[in-house]
Amino acid sequence: MKTRLLSLGAALLTASLFVSVPTPAHSEPSPSASASPTTVQDASAQVRQLEQEASAIEADYDEASTKLKKAEKKLKLLQADVQTQKDKVDQLAEAGKSIALTQFKNGSVDATTQLLTSSDPQSFLGQLSTATKVDENMNSALQELLTEQGNLADLERILEAETQSLQAEKDRIAELKKAYDAKLADAQATLARLTAEEQAKLAKEDGSNTTFTPEEIADAPEKIQTIVNYAVAKVKAGSGYVWGASGPNNFDCSGFTLAAYRQVGISLPHSSQSQANIGKRVSKSELKAGDLIIWYGDASHVGLYIGNGKIAHARNPRVGTVIQTLASYPAPFITGVRIIGS
Repeated sequence: MKTRLLSLGAALLTASLFVSVPTPAHSEPSPSASASPTTVQDASAQVRQLEQEASAIEADYDEASTKLKKAEKKLKLLQADVQTQKDKVDQLAEAGKSIALTQFKNGSVDATTQLLTSSDPQSFLGQLSTATKVDENMNSALQELLTEQGNLADLERILEAETQSLQAEKDRIAELKKAYDAKLADAQATLARLTAEEQAKLAKEDGSNTTFTPEEIADAPEKIQTIVNYAVAKVKAGSGYVWGASGPNNFDCSGFTLAAYRQVGISLPHSSQSQANIGKRVSKSELKAGDLIIWYGDASHVGLYIGNGKIAHARNPRVGTVIQTLASYPAPFITGVRIIGS
């Protein structure tokens, strides 16, 4: 037990539970975000820039949230270890008092026994070095008590440090949410300045939705068909885009792909950046149904290639989940990621 406690304490003390994701350069306010667009093209550029910045913030949020959940689990284990250690120290202290009481009844009341039965055990422990007439059993009990009290103090210091780290990360996540909301508000304000005709034109430039039928991937492996059919069904059901969601009715981009793969028992991390770093990377020309697609240099958006040149993804809060051709999505392709197959 002591070895496990010390190992856990040392690991938590020397390793940071959080790795801060650097804020992407494009998350700074866009110079033109507050200016009225003069053309639909200007508006389109503004909206896309703001939505990309919001997507980058959300990717940071997903990464931070994943690390936070892991840290909270570790903290619970540490809290349990601290309580176990407290119980052990209490038991040792009681055992020591029992030995002292036996000596007292036998008339062997020396300086050490007086200290042990003192109402101030901390003072007793501080003065333990002055005790010279302690029998073998008493000496062993006292030494073990000292050691375990030291272990307890170390664990309590680690627990306090980790509790503070958790709170700091929660505060950072709250700030990310505020920044995300601000970006979306800016994008909505830009759209509001356009006429209905201009908004329709902008939507067309974004890439129109397209249809998809299961027959288009009839030759794909069963697991791939299950993944793709789930994603297609969610789009057809009108699922929306919601910050941090992974179903069953709303999704963010990585939550959408996570939920699709969950249908075949495969667990993906809830983060586009993390999903970019698993599986096998493939080029655009190598894409197969079921592959993930990563967009933007900071891997801030992910979608699902469903075959026949088409994609399904939770695009953004403005348009929700969509099916469209890969060629129609105006975002820089970074890589494909193959989770199933070779």
